[in-house]
Amino acid sequence: MRVTVSIPDPIARRFQAAVPARRRSRTITRLIEQELAKHEGELAAACHAANNDTSLNREIEEWQSFDDGVVE
Repeated sequence: MRVTVSIPDPIARRFQAAVPARRRSRTITRLIEQELAKHEGELAAACHAANNDTSLNREIEEWQSFDDGVVE
């Protein structure tokens, strides 16, 4: 897949100078994968913390036990 992105000129010039043409896509892919893994790890940690929050779980149980009279 081809993707078009905008990069500030100074960073693009540094990137072109530092990374050979035939390795640029691979380098960008690796950097994106690292950033995604970091983001996904942070999201997983936040979910884990929320799942282990006893006061939050108690509140969820209270809301789920509320009878609003709507039949599903």
